[in-house]
Amino acid sequence: MTVNRDSSRLEDEDLLVAFANTGHAGDDDLDDIAGLRSWAASVGLSEDRPATGTGEDLVLLRHIRETVRALLLAHNGVAVEVDLTPLESIPLRLIGADRLGVRAADASSTTAQVAGALASAVLLSSARPTWSRLKACPGPDCAWVFYDRTRNGSRRWCQMSECGNRAKGAAFRARAGHRG
Repeated sequence: MTVNRDSSRLEDEDLLVAFANTGHAGDDDLDDIAGLRSWAASVGLSEDRPATGTGEDLVLLRHIRETVRALLLAHNGVAVEVDLTPLESIPLRLIGADRLGVRAADASSTTAQVAGALASAVLLSSARPTWSRLKACPGPDCAWVFYDRTRNGSRRWCQMSECGNRAKGAAFRARAGHRG
């Protein structure tokens, strides 16, 4: 994980990876406000105020997570329809002077603060040449999000020993079955 030099907040790409993986393999940090608050604190997004938000806010954040995963699955060559509606529904305001960005128009709740930071991370990351290196694993029932650090940007699986081997084995069995 990379942390901004100016604060304890994660860099945009690392924030997107951490957020997209909040509900992977078991517990979902977006099940309740306390879980969201804990996750937000772990990535440097929360301030010293009580965790706030509604059940509808958590539903929106889960939809944003699926949108981010879909965007990053497309980076891995998977044809997927991406619904940007969850990101479009966040009321934002422009901030900054030397580095423009966006934040939630009203960051009075934990959920709004997180949603604004995510919208900013998507916008700023997508403008960088490294955007396509953020990927979601195409393995069935996986969708683990990772940053492809290979020299040529060709990493496809979260782990070759897990999802990669399963996919290659399934492809082999499918070919062997059709040779009849």
